[in-house]
Amino acid sequence: MKSILLTRPLLDSLSTRSTLKKYGYKVFIEPVFTIKYLNPDISTYEFDVVISTSKNSVKAFSQICKEDGFPIITVGNSTMQAAKNLGFSDIISADSNVDGLISFIKSHYSNAIKFLYIRGQEVSCDLKKRLSEEGFNVREVVLYKTITKRSLTNRCKNLLLDGKIDSVAFFSSQTARVFCSLVLKSGLSPVMNNTVAYTMSKNIADSLKLIKWKKIITSRLPTGESLIDIINKDC
Repeated sequence: MKSILLTRPLLDSLSTRSTLKKYGYKVFIEPVFTIKYLNPDISTYEFDVVISTSKNSVKAFSQICKEDGFPIITVGNSTMQAAKNLGFSDIISADSNVDGLISFIKSHYSNAIKFLYIRGQEVSCDLKKRLSEEGFNVREVVLYKTITKRSLTNRCKNLLLDGKIDSVAFFSSQTARVFCSLVLKSGLSPVMNNTVAYTMSKNIADSLKLIKWKKIITSRLPTGESLIDIINKDC
């Protein structure tokens, strides 16, 4: 039985674990950061459409927004599903990455629309800047931040040292960077030579190059579904 380590926040990892266990994986979980919701007051904000690039942003938005009728554009289908599960109904997915999201907005919306971009404290792309350069009216609000772990757990260190983890899955550049820094801090980078890294984009793969892996495999599409698919096929 192959084994895999998940580094996402706990709730996300639990959901992914259920899927991977069906494919025959032994799944370990080591969240490298936790999520803290900030709950800012957006009652005076004027906007027509909400833009979300992460499930955590729609979760945070649901906690501070009492209306669920706002149109929401999501970067991918997993974020769209998360929004639906939270009670939002008017949702459309670009089913792509940030570049695809920008192209989608340019094709389907006019410059008269007022957008609210809901995001975390750390982002890999300045979406507000890029959309503003295209002539769009975008206001952004930071709804959550990540609190990074200071070290790997002893359990995780021992699993890596004993060769009990065959692969690690990465769903974001942030988790990739943090995990690599914690591995280096623990002096465990040599043991990663025998470990496969699965990523869902080139940016994430580039964030893993601080340490040497057995190999880095990137999914065909930059979506969680595509990443799970490539992991399953490699099982």
